Amino acid sequence: MFGKVLDEVTSEYSDKIDFYKVDVEESPELASMFNARSLPTVIMIRKNGTKETGVGGMNEDTLKYWLGGLIS
Repeated sequence: MFGKVLDEVTSEYSDKIDFYKVDVEESPELASMFNARSLPTVIMIRKNGTKETGVGGMNEDTLKYWLGGLIS
């Protein structure tokens, strides 16, 4: 369910944000590096290197709010 929301919303921001989806079963070392223990986990890294992490699915409005904060 969240994957569908993510796919729909990310297309609106693709000119401003780089998105990467990672299958944690195929890349467990990457999941470990970012401390992704629950699924879904969304990690946003700002240009200055600060990270924000969200755990659990989000609806479309919440995700847009979160992404808007990232680019502001």
